[in-house]
Amino acid sequence: MRRLPPAPGGKLFGRPVSSSLGIAAGPLLNSKWVEAYARLGFDVLTYATVRSTFRAAHGLPNIRHVDNREQAAVVARPTNSGGTTIAVSLGEPSMEPDVWRKDIRRAKERMGRGQVLIVSVIGTPHPGGDTETLIADYAQCAGWAAKSGADAIEVHLATPDPFTEQPQMIYENVPLAAQILYRTRTTVATPVLAKLGPFKTPRLLHETATRLAPWAHGYVLVHGINRRVFDDKGSPAFDGAGRERADVVGAQTFTVASRQVAEMLAWRKAGAWDRAVLAVGGISTVERARDVLREGADAVLVATAALFDPLFAARFRQIRTAAVA
Repeated sequence: MRRLPPAPGGKLFGRPVSSSLGIAAGPLLNSKWVEAYARLGFDVLTYATVRSTFRAAHGLPNIRHVDNREQAAVVARPTNSGGTTIAVSLGEPSMEPDVWRKDIRRAKERMGRGQVLIVSVIGTPHPGGDTETLIADYAQCAGWAAKSGADAIEVHLATPDPFTEQPQMIYENVPLAAQILYRTRTTVATPVLAKLGPFKTPRLLHETATRLAPWAHGYVLVHGINRRVFDDKGSPAFDGAGRERADVVGAQTFTVASRQVAEMLAWRKAGAWDRAVLAVGGISTVERARDVLREGADAVLVATAALFDPLFAARFRQIRTAAVA
C-alpha cells in the first residue's frame, strides 16, 4: 500500500492506536506476516500462538471451506456470497522458543506508530504433568513474550482441558483458568487478555467472566466453534487420528460470536466489571466491524476476512473516516 486512508484513532490499554481494527491469533505466523498486515492498515496485531516447545503442524490439508450446519460442518465449495467460512485443523503448532522470541522482537521493530502487538501464548501439557506444571508453562511463555516486546499477552484458554474425562475447554474449568491467569498476571507487567470460546448459556458467560476479571485486563472472544467436520460423503474431512473435530471460523460464526460479545458488553455496561472486550468471530464485512465497535467493543479482530480480503483495513479506514467527518 503506497498510501492508506487516515484512521479515526482510538485507545487500547491506555495506548493510542491508529484504528481499533486488528488481526486475531492465527494468520500472523511470523514477523514478515506482522509487517505485511501492519502496512495494510491493521493496527492491533496478534502474533500467532506460541508454546514453550516446538510443535509441528498437522499434515495437509489443514484448512477446508465448509458450510456450518446445525449438527456439524460439511465441506463445501468456496463461495463469495456472504463471506468465507472455513474449518481449521492445525494442531496449535509453534516454532521453537529461541526462534519465536527473536522473531517477536523483529515484529515489534517493523510495526509503525499507533500499532499494538499482542502475543498469544498457550501452555503445553507434558506426560505425567499436573495442573501446576501446565500453569507454570503458561506463565513461562508469557514471560518470554513480554520480554521479547509484546504490548499485551493473550492467554489462549479455548483449548482442550487435559485433566478431565469429559471433553471441555480450559476456560470451562474456571478454577484452572483463574489460576493460569493469576500466575500470568503476577509474572508479567504487560496487560493480560483471556481468550475464550463459545458458552452454552449467557449465565455461564457472565459467571466465568466475573470470576476471571480480577486477573485479566480484558477478554478476546469468540474463538472458533469446535465441531465435527465431514466431507460430502460423510467421512471425516481431515485425515489422521484426533482430527475428527476442528475449529470452524469465518462468516457463518458471526451470529453466535456477536451475540456473546453483545452479552459481554451488556454485563460490562451493567457494572459487573470494567475490562476491555476484543471482539472476534465472523466479522467478515466492514459493516459488521463498524456495528460491533458501535456496540462498545474496544477493538475488532479479524482472521479469515484478512486472509481472503487483505484490503479489508483500507476500506474500514475509508468508511470510518467518512463517518467521523
